[in-house]
Amino acid sequence: MVDNWLPSFDMEEQKKLDNHVDGQLSKILEDLKAGRREIAVVTEADRAAHREFQNRTSQMPKDLWQHLLKVTDSCIGCGICEKICPSASIHVIDGRAVHFPGNCQTCQACAHACPQKAITLTIPEKNPKARYRNEHISLQELIKANSQQ
Repeated sequence: MVDNWLPSFDMEEQKKLDNHVDGQLSKILEDLKAGRREIAVVTEADRAAHREFQNRTSQMPKDLWQHLLKVTDSCIGCGICEKICPSASIHVIDGRAVHFPGNCQTCQACAHACPQKAITLTIPEKNPKARYRNEHISLQELIKANSQQ
């Protein structure tokens, strides 16, 4: 199974963390206003983590990311996934969404926009029914941005 290398991620755990977002945003804004341009220092731990990532991903099938999405039987063929997919990797055929791997970016826009939650991952998820959307961006804006109308 390929999920053993994936990091553990729990949205509820992440929500509990105090990431000091307001402070980080203030610092970013301050840097932008001051015209600061800095390159982050790379530590030996960063390099080791990157080597580990490269080692593990080199052992995965080359097309691994192309097969992470599946359409379940709860699909009603509404077509939102087809409209929102930036790579045109989903089409509604005979009243049901069909995923065509090959150009899929695995961005999961289709899964997050599906009103039936009919598009899921093929690997275990801690929050399989969770969907995420920026509350300040409408579905129509996403569809327009992805040019799949």
